[in-house]
Amino acid sequence: MSGVLGRSVETITGALRALFAAEQLATADGFLQRRDPRVSLCAITALALGVVLTRTLGVALCFAALTAGLARLSAVPLRRLLARSAVVPLVSALVALPQAVLLPGDALVRLLGVTVTEAGVAYVLLFTVRVGVGVALLSLLVLTTPFSALVAALRELRVPVPLVWVVAVTYRYLFLFFDELQRLVLARNSRTTGETGLRDGWRDARRIAGTFVLRTLDRGERVGRGMRARGGSRPPSPYGRSRRVGVADYALLALAAVAVVVSGVIRWTP
Repeated sequence: MSGVLGRSVETITGALRALFAAEQLATADGFLQRRDPRVSLCAITALALGVVLTRTLGVALCFAALTAGLARLSAVPLRRLLARSAVVPLVSALVALPQAVLLPGDALVRLLGVTVTEAGVAYVLLFTVRVGVGVALLSLLVLTTPFSALVAALRELRVPVPLVWVVAVTYRYLFLFFDELQRLVLARNSRTTGETGLRDGWRDARRIAGTFVLRTLDRGERVGRGMRARGGSRPPSPYGRSRRVGVADYALLALAAVAVVVSGVIRWTP
């Protein structure tokens, strides 16, 4: 797998590892970094749910501006936040793109017998912005709060223990998963001379696919045995004590509540 496929696997693996290991900004002196993890988790989750549930493009853009403001106050570069959050909305836009011609409405463009409607374009834009802002908010939470603090916050907020276990184990196991994939690619490259084409790369991929699945399952079993040997039957313990909730923490919660209520996501009916 020294050809195109091998390089692609190495690039994707490195990018995914960087996605889950990017916690350097969590130690910066920013607004969200100084907040209690429980407060950050509740506030950001409320904002993410609010933007996902909104049905107005203007409201979604207001949430985007609020996200940019929080990133600026938290010393998170907007370029880095956009880089981490761009893939999912782009894929979502491709998935929702057929709605531009399927939804009925006033014709915007007619080309080769296909009519693009205003309602369809508005739907695609709203869907893409909602997904993008929601992913950006969750990325902002991960960038400004260490994962161990998030696990502690989940436990202190009385989230069910099995759900906390699933989140914690999945996060840790992903590192082992990517390490195993990189080792297999490296081992195959060390036994390959010269440049191989795409067909040879796919043939090599078929040969190592079974080995990769078996080694991944075996690694998962060993991780499970190791956890049980270290007391894995007990609930996950908080890795650190939460900070004392202060005025700024209450202000962040109030900001999130006001943003959700004022945006019209929650409608009060008599």
